[in-house]
Amino acid sequence: MKAQLILLLTIVSYLMVGCLKEMPDKELTVSIESENPIKNLQKLTSNEFKSSILILGVPPLNVLRKDFSPALLDSLILILKKFNPSLICIDGISPKEIEAFQHLDEYHNKLVNSIASKEIYLAEQVRKKYKLNYSKSIEEIDSLMRKDISDKALSIKERTELIKHLIAVYDIYSAALQWSYFSRQEKLKAELEPSLKEELDQLINSNDENSSIGIRLAREIKIQKLYPINDYTDKFYLDKISDKLYEEMLISEVYLNSRKDILDYQTDKRLKDALANKNLLPFFRHINSMDYIIKSTDKNWGIYYKMFLDSGLDRTRAALWEMKCLRIAANIREISSFYPGKNVLVIIDVSAKPFLEEYLKSMGDIRITGLEEIN
Repeated sequence: MKAQLILLLTIVSYLMVGCLKEMPDKELTVSIESENPIKNLQKLTSNEFKSSILILGVPPLNVLRKDFSPALLDSLILILKKFNPSLICIDGISPKEIEAFQHLDEYHNKLVNSIASKEIYLAEQVRKKYKLNYSKSIEEIDSLMRKDISDKALSIKERTELIKHLIAVYDIYSAALQWSYFSRQEKLKAELEPSLKEELDQLINSNDENSSIGIRLAREIKIQKLYPINDYTDKFYLDKISDKLYEEMLISEVYLNSRKDILDYQTDKRLKDALANKNLLPFFRHINSMDYIIKSTDKNWGIYYKMFLDSGLDRTRAALWEMKCLRIAANIREISSFYPGKNVLVIIDVSAKPFLEEYLKSMGDIRITGLEEIN
């Protein structure tokens, strides 16, 4: 019996070796699961069913001032409409963070007032005038939004109430978006203070990226709300270290030599050409390209890994930036979790784009879409 068992094992081994030898010729492959548990999760959902996130890196458009006109963004808006986002995240402090900061210590209160002074001022006006508060307004917003989403068009009175509640919770861009849905005659009938109407009109017509891209696109594809997702908690630490860090950087040869680098003439030329042609889309494609992102990230953030300051504050600065981007990514993930499988547009400063993409694409149910993929 033992001899028969040995013979059987020998035959099986021989057959296995023979099969393995034939595998290359027959182009057979063996599927071995990755040892990375997160990558294993990512394989469970095919790309077509994942939430698709487009990080649109933007420059501060308000620096264009007199050169800016809405027509410059027409081609970009058409491309973004093809992406067809179900929600739009914008570069602003979240209402939840504004409210939380005001109830912390004096420093956080002062900090948030410097970042969101307009939001806080308008919220105080509306709360006092219409006897509203943060928690009650959150409930009313949810109720009115559910009605609007269910294809039951809001009346002028209901939409006006929604605008009041949005302002009361510091969500001025969503309030301006709702205001933009009114016709001129409806705006005249709306029961809002003239000063509030003026502020909302100014926001709609502003050339900053949240208004000129976010509000405009949302209005054209009938989205009802914008989601501010930026995070400013890093400023709490930066204010404490910035003076010392800059003093040390000024005596660092690495830093001083980096300041002598030739400016990015190519990007400057592309912007001038785009303005001359009245079309900013080629410029946006350029600053969202991998070539630009690699060079920009290396120049602006690589310096903090090359100086080796005695205090270590260079590494602290880089770590705080990563912390900021991680929290922004968490905000995006939190909001997108309620839209599984949908398209999400994020409008954010271009310097955050590579970090956000790296963090988000490591998640199991997300894929990153590049601007270059949309034609």
